[in-house]
Amino acid sequence: METDATAPAAPDPMADDFERVEADFRQVLDGSLHPRGPAALFDVLGALDAPPAGVAVDVGCGEGGDAVELARRFGLRVHGVDPVPRHLERATAAAAAAGLSAAVAFRVGTAEALPLPDGSVDLVWCKEVLMFADLDRAAAEFARVLRPHGAGCVYQVLTGPRMSDAEARQFWEVDLGYGPARSLRPADVEAALAAAGLALRRRIDFASEWGEAAQEQTGAGGRRLLHAARLLRRPQRYIDAFGATAYRIMLGDCLWHVYRMIGKLNGVAFLFTKLG
Repeated sequence: METDATAPAAPDPMADDFERVEADFRQVLDGSLHPRGPAALFDVLGALDAPPAGVAVDVGCGEGGDAVELARRFGLRVHGVDPVPRHLERATAAAAAAGLSAAVAFRVGTAEALPLPDGSVDLVWCKEVLMFADLDRAAAEFARVLRPHGAGCVYQVLTGPRMSDAEARQFWEVDLGYGPARSLRPADVEAALAAAGLALRRRIDFASEWGEAAQEQTGAGGRRLLHAARLLRRPQRYIDAFGATAYRIMLGDCLWHVYRMIGKLNGVAFLFTKLG
């Protein structure tokens, strides 16, 4: 039997069903899922039972915000370690401004070579560092400086399930534009911790939560999406004004925030202890 090519297509019942619920669906989507933000990482640290007045190391401490918070919240004495002297100058000033200079000290070092004696800390804290580090060497250093039964918390934005290996290599090695960052997935971190003799106690998948929280509070995610669209549509405008390197770094930063919202990047925390 011949089909009349001009005859209208039969209505799609699924599309009709969606039209009936579309408005309600969007209204429900406008309701918050109450995402956790970065402060939640300190909240889960209580599960590690870090001893009061214990010693912590903040690996890749940057400008000292986390090191100061660890001292303020938990009464820890904190060694902040970072390879960038300018960061350490600002971190030292931040500790002084918080009245915590006696509890927090900063020194030059890297995740692979911590300037601390063996078995000298109760807690390792490491946030957003491992994409720049040799993962196995860093995990071995965590184990070296921890006391028996000492604990650690690593937080890292990792390659997510919606990003292919090929896309991940392009993004981490080229698009970000700020150094030899590399793609890591959760299994990579878990394997490195296990090889170093560190026992994973809990893995917390924040996924898109930090991005959602920032969007709900400040609109950061949507603003970065708009910026990425402009950068991609008129690249030469921004390259002429700021240079190709700055353009690439800005685009990578914008995509970072967008990808974190849609599952191409996922935030994950790993809580671990050193086997005694």
